[in-house]
Amino acid sequence: MASVAEALNLALDHHLSGRLEEARLLYGRILEVDPDNPHALHFAGLLAAQTGAVADGVAMIGKAAARLPLAADIHGNLGKALMALGTADGAAQAAAAFRSVLALQPEGAGDWFALGGALIEAGDGPAAHRALTRALTASAATDSEPLAEAFERAGMLLYAASDWAGATDAFHKARRLAPQRAEAHRMLGAALAQTGDPEGAVEALGEALRLDPTLADAQTNLVHLLVTLGRFDDAERAGHRAVALDPGNADAYGNMVPLFEQTVRVAEALRQCARATRIASERAAFHRNRLSLLLHEGRRDEAVAAGREATRLAPADADAHLALAVALLASGQLREGWEEFEWRWETRQLDPVHRSFPQPQWTGAEDVAGRTVLLYAEQGLGDTLQFVRYAPLLAGRGARVVVGCSPLLVRLMERVDGVSAAVAWGGELPAFDLHIPMMSLPRAFATDLDSIPAAVPYLRADPADVAAWRERFPVKDGRPRVGLVWAGSPRTVRGVASPIDRRRSLPLAALAPLAEVPGVRFVSLQMGPGAAQLAEAPAGMDIADPMGGVRDFADTAALAETLDLVITVDTSVCHLAGGLGRPTWTLSRADACWRWLGNREVNPWYPTMRVFGQDRSGDWSGVVARLRTALTDFVAARGHAP
Repeated sequence: MASVAEALNLALDHHLSGRLEEARLLYGRILEVDPDNPHALHFAGLLAAQTGAVADGVAMIGKAAARLPLAADIHGNLGKALMALGTADGAAQAAAAFRSVLALQPEGAGDWFALGGALIEAGDGPAAHRALTRALTASAATDSEPLAEAFERAGMLLYAASDWAGATDAFHKARRLAPQRAEAHRMLGAALAQTGDPEGAVEALGEALRLDPTLADAQTNLVHLLVTLGRFDDAERAGHRAVALDPGNADAYGNMVPLFEQTVRVAEALRQCARATRIASERAAFHRNRLSLLLHEGRRDEAVAAGREATRLAPADADAHLALAVALLASGQLREGWEEFEWRWETRQLDPVHRSFPQPQWTGAEDVAGRTVLLYAEQGLGDTLQFVRYAPLLAGRGARVVVGCSPLLVRLMERVDGVSAAVAWGGELPAFDLHIPMMSLPRAFATDLDSIPAAVPYLRADPADVAAWRERFPVKDGRPRVGLVWAGSPRTVRGVASPIDRRRSLPLAALAPLAEVPGVRFVSLQMGPGAAQLAEAPAGMDIADPMGGVRDFADTAALAETLDLVITVDTSVCHLAGGLGRPTWTLSRADACWRWLGNREVNPWYPTMRVFGQDRSGDWSGVVARLRTALTDFVAARGHAP
């Protein structure tokens, strides 16, 4: 009679020669005699898995592995059998088996690759990425194409988990292993876009499209990135190709919307938005985009309706709620607008200014008598200047008010009624009991159109500073002195100016008709790059430039107090002059900021302000013509008519 070893050798010969039934029967007989024989269990399990009985095979190979814990080949085959189950749980168990192999032979590139594959199927992207990286470094002979595909799949898991850095690294490795794989370039572009590298993303997507010009998703994503970089002509060409490649893709139209909005082709942007919405009416983002465009057109009621639809479709979408807030505020529905405006803290745009304090936020309901409340700036300088008006109201409830703000505003904030102290961000804060961001104050005070605290001046220049400016810049001939600001802060990102700043600013040369009004002494209040235009001021414009002596907004406020009128674009100076109670004329773009309420000439926030709004986006000629007429009347009313 043959020994067990001889029988096992015969069974294995049948198995390797393809006589599977004979092998199965012989393995069975061996196990009847020696049920714990690890080699018979191992080979019988392999045969079972090979012939479709995967679960039985896993059970037998598992027993063999338990009896021979140092046999790397058995653990490896157990892992392969577990993978054949095709389940996430099986993949997780397979990963454990492959780790057992690697504990015995840690430099096996193929084993690291197998572990990476198991972890991918188990849904563990970070661990898969680490395992595949070990596979890559363990042996340069590792087959590049399967490993590249594995890195792509691991990168997809990392991307889905918002691990942009990990995904980027995975796709970089996939591209390096198999540079001919268009998909690796496409996904690298998507990951780079998320890391804030639009230039790198454009390069990767361009290479993907060179390898496979039919990649519609790559073409569609390219549109958005090119708009971000300000390459509008390239973006438009890419957009047309995206639509041609996949006319049923809503994003092919949706990504064209910012392009046409930023190039002031609002009607075309609305058409593209309508096409996207028809294809994917359930996408909240398209309704949100439509809201922005409708506001641009002054169709505020329709914008509010679009915002309500966006928040209905995506009730947890902070950007949709914030867009609705802007539409509500612009339409004068302030109470509801302030509530929606609190969603701004759930968006990513305020991450750099979000303050985490252990003290509670004041909501308006808590008693503040005898307590210190920190009011802190959160967004632009103009927002601080506008909303510090609530400090006296808070002090009136018995609070000690401390303001945290830009260093440029500290001296001015210290002079606001009710403010006990002002601290520059970065400096040491005094002890406080409660805090509230500036733009949450209207909500806390339940502000509506009829209850805006509009008593001016609430900003006050230092009388000594005003006197110093009068001495340095004396009135000689009695001509009205008119301050001018023609440009906001460009807020450039990678060399591309903010779209809003492009729309709110105009060149000094566009104000040339004002130079035709006799009897006016102009004074520049312009800071930043726009001040360079003074070197080529319009012919005949008598304009002084004292801004070299300005250190902060307290100085600008004192200078403004010496002027008869301030004419400014929608930037911080309009809030400064309005808060000082100076006669202020604000030039507003057609898609006006919400606080100008659709460019009403009389604004409830600033009783001494007139708003001169564009009739058409990008066209300042009508505004300047009205300014010229108004300025002529202003001069005549002061007895300086020609």
